[in-house]
Amino acid sequence: MIEIRTVRELTLDKPSGAANSPHISAASSLVRIGETLFVIADDELDIGIFPQDAKEHGHMVQILEGRLSSDIEVRKKQKPDLESAMLVPPFENHPHGGVMALGSGSKPDRCNGALLPLNGEGAPAGHYITVDLKPLYERLKPDVGAVNIEGASVVGDTVRLLQRGNDGDAMNGIVDLELEAVLAALDAGEPWPPDAVTRIEARSLGDLKGVSLCFADSSPLEDDRQVFAASAEDSHGGGDGAIVGSALGMMTPDGDVSFIDEVDQTIKVEGLSARIEADAILVLMVTDADDPDTPSPLLEARLPLDTGS
Repeated sequence: MIEIRTVRELTLDKPSGAANSPHISAASSLVRIGETLFVIADDELDIGIFPQDAKEHGHMVQILEGRLSSDIEVRKKQKPDLESAMLVPPFENHPHGGVMALGSGSKPDRCNGALLPLNGEGAPAGHYITVDLKPLYERLKPDVGAVNIEGASVVGDTVRLLQRGNDGDAMNGIVDLELEAVLAALDAGEPWPPDAVTRIEARSLGDLKGVSLCFADSSPLEDDRQVFAASAEDSHGGGDGAIVGSALGMMTPDGDVSFIDEVDQTIKVEGLSARIEADAILVLMVTDADDPDTPSPLLEARLPLDTGS
């Protein structure tokens, strides 16, 4: 069992977002650049930028057009459902790359993504760029069933998406895209191309207490292994359900699951970022507090360097 601890709460320097809240309460994914965390929430049009240090608050930067209701029930229906985020490497028009957030694709209005360009210091540089993911997600439907993209990472020359199979007959597995084709589409301001897909494969992750573990997010390591999070949610074929628990796992560069183990708290890990530090793999995680009045926490776990090797 993997031990986790709390690092900080995702509090803001001023009330922000649709609910004008002093914190993020529905964190869904994160990207770490240096000691700065870029955190998306599934019910916001903004991205939160936080120092890892708990002594300082974060702030919000808008990454999608529009305005959401402050009413929580209305906002659930309006939300873009940004569920995954990844670091995009440098390309022609953006020499320092960017942070890309992706909608889950679980509904027709959840098929947008956004690229936040970065400068040489890893800070936001310029206006966000909206990305149409609908043609790609339509391409995936015949193979995966109900689309629900929960993780995204750049692994070598591949963009690897994680499809969560929580709903009915939906596939739980990986979707690989050609990175070069994705970067060309971003450079041209075009939708991600359906013909960028190079592989779609199911992955079984086992279960917790009789409930299937399904992908929740992923993060690449320097050696192209991927740390991933999976959670067991008793949704009875659709919608939100009771959380049974979560696990952390490792995939090889080829996408094979080489390790998985349960975390020591009954939580739903929504997002993570991992990197090798000294003699361990440091994994930072966020969860959805499932309460608008409660800040999402930033959590931490450490895995041995040879995990999944």
